[in-house]
Amino acid sequence: MERADKGYMNEKLNLRSFYLRLLKKLWLVPLTGIICALLFLGVYTLVTVTFGPARSYQTTSQFYIKFAYDENAKSQVDSYNAYTWNSLMSTDEVLDVIMKGLEAAGYGDMTGSQVVSDITAEIPSDVRVLLLTVKDNDRDRAQAVTDAAIKALKSYGETNDAFDSIKLLNSEEATLVTYTDRSAVAAVFGLIVGLVGSVMALMLIDAIDDAVYVPEECESRYDLPVLGVLFKGEDRNTTADEIFKNDLIATCKKYTEGASGLLFVSVDSVRNEKHSEEDLESLKKALGNKCPEAISDMTAISTPGKVLDNYRKIATSGGVIMAVPYGKKCKSMADRTTSQLRKHGCRIVGVLLTRADRSFMKKYYRIK
Repeated sequence: MERADKGYMNEKLNLRSFYLRLLKKLWLVPLTGIICALLFLGVYTLVTVTFGPARSYQTTSQFYIKFAYDENAKSQVDSYNAYTWNSLMSTDEVLDVIMKGLEAAGYGDMTGSQVVSDITAEIPSDVRVLLLTVKDNDRDRAQAVTDAAIKALKSYGETNDAFDSIKLLNSEEATLVTYTDRSAVAAVFGLIVGLVGSVMALMLIDAIDDAVYVPEECESRYDLPVLGVLFKGEDRNTTADEIFKNDLIATCKKYTEGASGLLFVSVDSVRNEKHSEEDLESLKKALGNKCPEAISDMTAISTPGKVLDNYRKIATSGGVIMAVPYGKKCKSMADRTTSQLRKHGCRIVGVLLTRADRSFMKKYYRIK
């Protein structure tokens, strides 16, 4: 239980550091939103235009049906509904007349199944009013099917005993079927998904980030004194530099006093052995003429295990200063390094936070 309590996932989240880092990446939010908006718009265009259905043309015709009345049979009005009329359009009595009309109009190559699929007959409300809709990919063909269907229905009304007549009330010319353009909706939806998704992703990435950014995080995680902070880049002689430099000088003097044979190791030197040497040089440069003798004589080595002889060096040394790079995801290697040092009886003098971001530190500690 004690070991589990010290795990990274049980560490208290440094909210100030967390939000400052999140603000630095905030520019990604609108960028991701714009990219997602364009992506959604592109997908919508591909689906509805490039790979969407072919253009279609539609005509609408309205008929008035006058049912015949017989004293014995009464009216047959109840026998005809929307389903009946749709079925009726495919019967020989109606379809044969339509096919003849199409042949006369120069569309004899159309099959009966094509014609039936183009036609929809329905009764919106009043059983005496029939609405005929014809939809086809060709404007002229749609109009030809409509004209032939009108003649067929009129003829059916004259020849069938159930009707006195089927009269055409009105018929519209074939027009292009237009679909609602939802490009703006797709773009806005993509923008919202991008904005929300990017914010959640940034928060999740930062929440599981195991890197250290401020000295207090080093002390909390490794339970070791932090000797100070070394900034990346050239010395700019800012107020922050003076504050951290004085702290570095005082702390290094305190923890290395009377020590000899010290070693210096950067936890990410397993990737590049020069990191330890470069960080040690930065430390000596930062301390300047106030550099303690123990640090002046210090030797840089790579992490134990990189070179076999390093185990002998740490076992016979007077202690090790461990450097943890700012913002680098190297917690596992830092844990391994401290474990190896303690296993071989090597005293860890303290921890240095190296290659830190000067502007971040100034904002975090509110230093002008």
